[in-house]
Amino acid sequence: MKTLVFLIICISFMAISCRDTVVRDANVYKNELEFVDAASDEQVERGKALIAEQCECSEIAGVKGFTTRACGEMAETVLVIEARMKYHTSFMRYLGGISDKRPAKEPPVIPATNSLCK
Repeated sequence: MKTLVFLIICISFMAISCRDTVVRDANVYKNELEFVDAASDEQVERGKALIAEQCECSEIAGVKGFTTRACGEMAETVLVIEARMKYHTSFMRYLGGISDKRPAKEPPVIPATNSLCK
């Protein structure tokens, strides 16, 4: 019985002490998300430049694609970041109470890697 009373008191204390608790400052969180957006934009630009400079594409059976696995993987990473990062950070803004605009339920479609083949 004493254990049950102790558990009830502990749970009650935890529930009361967690009310109106802010995990982080809204301005700090907003700045962090702006940094993530800016960093991802820069990495997409650099990744595309590297792909254009270092990677080759060839056509096999009418489908154009990268000649090396590393270039294909880099292209996939660049396209995922480009297509989805802003979606995720906008959802983080919405869930963090920084924005009232809820993003679409479905995330953006990721283009095929061969879309970066020139």
